[in-house]
Amino acid sequence: MPTSPSINTGLPDVRQIGLRIRSTRRRKNLTQVHVATRAGIDKAHLSRIERGEKSASLGTLHMLAVALDTSLSLLLGETNPKDDIRVTRADGHQPGTNPKTLAPHGQYTTIPVGGLDSHLSMMMVQVSKQGLQETAVHGGEEVIFVLEGSVRVQFDKYGVVLARYDSVSFPGYLSHSLCAEGTKIARVLIAIAGDTL
Repeated sequence: MPTSPSINTGLPDVRQIGLRIRSTRRRKNLTQVHVATRAGIDKAHLSRIERGEKSASLGTLHMLAVALDTSLSLLLGETNPKDDIRVTRADGHQPGTNPKTLAPHGQYTTIPVGGLDSHLSMMMVQVSKQGLQETAVHGGEEVIFVLEGSVRVQFDKYGVVLARYDSVSFPGYLSHSLCAEGTKIARVLIAIAGDTL
């Protein structure tokens, strides 16, 4: 969960808009050329918008929303973040066996992670009640899997409490922070897939 402090000024954040556009495009398996052509803009212009180097006019954002078959409110971050957050409780993970490597002495559990891109980084994190002090915003998709204890993942005004073996996956452009619930230190496994720039 790379830390990138974000200050809420009430105005749409150019970098977050770019991350939402890139994440939506990749989730739909669309190339920059395809989206730029449909939106009637240059590919290089779209690339700069996705990287947060250039702000897009409302008209351009509307055309990008049409090209991506999504809503302008999603690109502006005005939709309910719950729509992008997928929680899987411990009893919802699907156990299975791998006869070639584990049977008859072991089994594995698949952790659903949503629409992940090719780049992947993973980290084990110990979290206290004070939590990770900064709010993170990044590209790609993030998965948080609780190994021990209980944690709260806060998305602006919406929070999700996860117990042991629960997981949550979400696009990294959602502003988020993490802290332990209760007095014990929690341990989580965090995986981030896709371009985080």
